[in-house]
Amino acid sequence: MSKLDDHRTGQIKKNDAFFEELFRNNTEIMLLIDPESLKIEDCNISACEFYGKSHDKMITSKITHFNCLSEEQLKKEITRAKNKERKQFYFKQLRANGEICDVEVRTSPVALEGRNYLLSIVTDISGLQLDSDLLRQENTLLEKRVAERIDDLNELNNQLIVAKAELEREMVFINALFESIPGYLYVYDETGKLIKWNKKHEEMTGYSAEELAHMTLDQWFEGEDLIRVMAAVEAVYKTGYGEVDANLITKGGGKLLIRSNGVLMNLDGKRYFTGVGIDITESKRLESALEQESKLLETTLISVGDGVISCDRNGQILFINRVAEELTGWTKNEALGKPFEDVFNIVNDTNHEKAGNIVADVITTKSIRELDNQTLLIASDGSERPIEDSAAPIIDEGGEVLGVVVVFRDYTEKKQKLEQIQFLSYHDQLTGLYNRRFYEKELRRMDTLRNLPLSLIMGDVNGLKLVNDSFGHVMGDELLKKAAAVISKSCRADDVVARLGGDEFVVLLPKTDQVVAEEIIARIEKLASKEKVGTMELSISFGFETKYDKDEDIQQVFKKAEDYMYRRKLTESLGMRNKTVGMVIETLFDKYQKEMLHSERVSKLSAELGSKIGLNIKDSHDLKTAGLMHDIGKIGIADGILDKSEKLNDEDWAEIRRHPEIGYRILSSANEFAEIADHILESHERWDGCGYPKGLKGEEISLEARIIAIADAYDAMTKMRFHMESLTVEEAIEEINRCSGTQFDPEIARVFIDIIKNED
Repeated sequence: MSKLDDHRTGQIKKNDAFFEELFRNNTEIMLLIDPESLKIEDCNISACEFYGKSHDKMITSKITHFNCLSEEQLKKEITRAKNKERKQFYFKQLRANGEICDVEVRTSPVALEGRNYLLSIVTDISGLQLDSDLLRQENTLLEKRVAERIDDLNELNNQLIVAKAELEREMVFINALFESIPGYLYVYDETGKLIKWNKKHEEMTGYSAEELAHMTLDQWFEGEDLIRVMAAVEAVYKTGYGEVDANLITKGGGKLLIRSNGVLMNLDGKRYFTGVGIDITESKRLESALEQESKLLETTLISVGDGVISCDRNGQILFINRVAEELTGWTKNEALGKPFEDVFNIVNDTNHEKAGNIVADVITTKSIRELDNQTLLIASDGSERPIEDSAAPIIDEGGEVLGVVVVFRDYTEKKQKLEQIQFLSYHDQLTGLYNRRFYEKELRRMDTLRNLPLSLIMGDVNGLKLVNDSFGHVMGDELLKKAAAVISKSCRADDVVARLGGDEFVVLLPKTDQVVAEEIIARIEKLASKEKVGTMELSISFGFETKYDKDEDIQQVFKKAEDYMYRRKLTESLGMRNKTVGMVIETLFDKYQKEMLHSERVSKLSAELGSKIGLNIKDSHDLKTAGLMHDIGKIGIADGILDKSEKLNDEDWAEIRRHPEIGYRILSSANEFAEIADHILESHERWDGCGYPKGLKGEEISLEARIIAIADAYDAMTKMRFHMESLTVEEAIEEINRCSGTQFDPEIARVFIDIIKNED
């Protein structure tokens, strides 16, 4: 053998020892795997410690002994790694103590002594919480970089095979090891000089290989960071291992927060400080973000409007917010660590029996649960309030329940609103009686043999529309409420009294014959005769019918009662309407004395003018009545306008212009005055068509209305001017003469002027 060969053999042995030491004592978990048999051919000390098996047992095991994937699935992943389709994997693996952990595996194919292997570097990532998007980005980047490193290794491997076949195993192995590590690898000698590094070291620090060859350990850090790093190095030389977090200074002056773990390596009597540094900037950022998110979540839970209580899997309270303190009466300090049931004391609202433990139920079923709406929470001071709540399990990735979160709120106001809604769904909002919906439901329920004879009473309030038109809906509502009270008071406890709508009422009388039904109607009418709303008498028309035969259609019974009621209403309501009209005009004149005097003068002038132009006695009488009632619609004008002292605005005039239509509705409802209703409606129309409310023109306007218009205007000019001085007779005649042919019928105006002049 030549001296050159001797020299090479010495180098191989020296490298063998160096690589072997680096492989065996590295803190990274390393496995050498046969891709065909899945057998572990070799592993380092870190792998034995991680999986909890001796080296002898490890090399007799298959990777399937540790990986949670099926052998078939695992072979597919091995094939992908062998074909360089994928270099980075995430698995769940089983350790000797039964613990299942998440690992990241970086795998590279290597050829050693003519055989193909997979070199796998395993990293325990259990508990590491990374944002999924960032993790995918990091995985993609790492895969790309690993691919680049593998390509470099393959190229180097080919060179080594050609140049130094005897160094094949060692050189491929060390390069795969260096370039697969997820961080920068370093080896320092005892003087602190950097003697070995990987490509990642250059990328992370920004220094070239030539520059790194002159770097020493103390050049990477400063200040407190340098002190901590040197203390960690000292610990490595004393104990064999050390770890530190520090800010590493890059070539550009920037800083990387790295976590460095180092071990002591002895080789040929010399000691070396070696290890891996990983950039933890993003990890720290995520930790800080998670901490902030946790604080934000806690602050949110404290400030939300609902009570929140969380407890562990044993039902012991871990958290209680401010609202929960107020509702339960327990302070946070008092509640923490207490059994959930002690603090959250709930009973059934109906029978006051102890309610079940919702937390225990959620832990057992692993599902969300809600309390029913009949639950009362008893606070520490004994006060009770209805609540509604829901409880949800806190489940880990393994499907185990870690605890329960209970969210609840005071249900008092909502319960009251629901009860109000329920009440309104079956009751008339105005009168408080049952409504049509409830009546129809009860009618179906009562229409049975055991309730026969079954009587129905129909009632209709007389004059409601007239009251609404004359005095407004407020008085009309009072009339309806008074009618409801009278009917309810006259009926029995088991009778159902309902308002069907408008002015109609119905009474269901189970087990009631015709005689008793008539007695009840008489009782209602007697009470009604004593009631008034203002000066308005209460009048109700009734009809009834009784069902004796079970086969008789109840709707036909209802129809007969309704028909009977309408027959009575035809006679009873007529006199009521006439009486109401008289009451309306009386009320108007009592309220506005000037209106009474004005109406009397207009009545007298209208009758005189009508007689002058040849109206017969009956028409003159009707005209006189129309003149007296021409302003009856003013009863419906808003208070304060008719006697307003200041000048009327546009809105006031718009309101006043409604009175002819109101008057028409009032008078047309009563037969006695129906014939003069049209005269009242048209009394403010003009000869030229510019009047209101219809804009009638010329002889389209009734003769009586044209007469009333002149009499009304003349009296208003001479006696009723509120905001300016009244006109003299001569001035009024001149104004009528001026408006003849525009506002007034010219012929009637001429006759009227003659009458006024002759009176003078």
